[in-house]
Amino acid sequence: MKKPAILLAGIALATTACVGGGENSDQPDDVDAAAAASPATGSLRFESWTPTADTMDTIVEGFESENPDVNVEVQLAPYEDHVTALRTQLRAGEGPDVFVVEPGAMFHQFRQYTVPIDAFATASSGDDWAAGYRPEALDRARADDATFGLPLGYGIAGFLWVNQTILDDVGVDAPSSYDDLVETSEQIVDAGYQPIALGAQDAWMNIDYFMAIANGIDSDALYAALEGEGSWTSEPLVDAFSGFQRMFDDGVIQAGAAGATTYNTTYDMFANGQAAFFANGSWNLDMFVNSLDEVGSFEIDVVPFPVPGTDQLAPVTGDVTGIIVVNKDSDNQAAAFRLAEYMSRGAGAKVWADAFLDFPVVTEDIVPERLPEQAGPARSSIEELANDSLAGYRQVPSPAVSEALGQALTALAAGSTQPEEAASRVQDAADDAG
Repeated sequence: MKKPAILLAGIALATTACVGGGENSDQPDDVDAAAAASPATGSLRFESWTPTADTMDTIVEGFESENPDVNVEVQLAPYEDHVTALRTQLRAGEGPDVFVVEPGAMFHQFRQYTVPIDAFATASSGDDWAAGYRPEALDRARADDATFGLPLGYGIAGFLWVNQTILDDVGVDAPSSYDDLVETSEQIVDAGYQPIALGAQDAWMNIDYFMAIANGIDSDALYAALEGEGSWTSEPLVDAFSGFQRMFDDGVIQAGAAGATTYNTTYDMFANGQAAFFANGSWNLDMFVNSLDEVGSFEIDVVPFPVPGTDQLAPVTGDVTGIIVVNKDSDNQAAAFRLAEYMSRGAGAKVWADAFLDFPVVTEDIVPERLPEQAGPARSSIEELANDSLAGYRQVPSPAVSEALGQALTALAAGSTQPEEAASRVQDAADDAG
């Protein structure tokens, strides 16, 4: 698999280019250059699952200050509710003027409802507008030689958050192998804490850690299957499904994980000092902003994820946090693009960085201005992991495969299927999707 380098805040990162598919790659031929480059006017509706309401309020306040003749209505919902609402509205030719999708499957699922933004960007910033973005970040919003949105933030996944204060209290070290993790988890539970807090009700969370396991076993086999060039029933991937299920059988995941969500069941467990480890990505750095009162008294860092059934530590994956897109049926596309641009590379991007403490998608080195001292060790460790062990992109490209993979992993977590059957289900979905 080709993995071009991307430099983020001094980190050598890697990802792959977007796959094709979908429709609506025609550029709009009636872009008003003056409108695209002028302050936005009229009304806009924005929908997403991210950021938080407080962060979005700050972004909107700044945008409306720069564009006093525009009014932005914001609707934020949990991720699954956001996806359902978009699907219903967009199929009816309605929906928000501007909205956020994930890269990979969600991007390709909804791309047919979005308008390419190249002409808007050129009218706003000139022919070389794309040079302001880190290429591999912008590539996640591209398909069929067109750009269908602008990236928001860059996140890293596939490692473990660790509360070193709890480990010190128990008298154990962070695990350096899976056998260490099993033994350490037993001691943690005996001391009255939970081991890894993992929201296994969330398909995206299960996929993140399955990919970590698969990358630790055979990264080439994983990405070949993701790109439709390999089989999900190959021995390395069956081993990865087995390793995923083994975590639950071996007690390294908290009891009842199959019914737990990341937000806010396991997030609260970790923030409140009930769990020694937390399964989540770099975007969890925002807990040092949003939950500093809870986590500020703990020594928190991140460590590589031990791969079940091996003595390996998993590499990490990386991807843009989201892609902000413009509805092809919007009556105010120029203003919608202005909001997207403001959030991706304008002053709104700095607000985003301050809220999530994540890594930039633009060539400008945007460093969070409000980086709490307590967040420093974890952010530095994430940078080191990304520099040393980034395997590739995070989001599954095919919507059908993503859905089947999520369902298979949920069944494995609940103990209602076996690894071979899980692999076959995902391969069937890949075959049906062509």
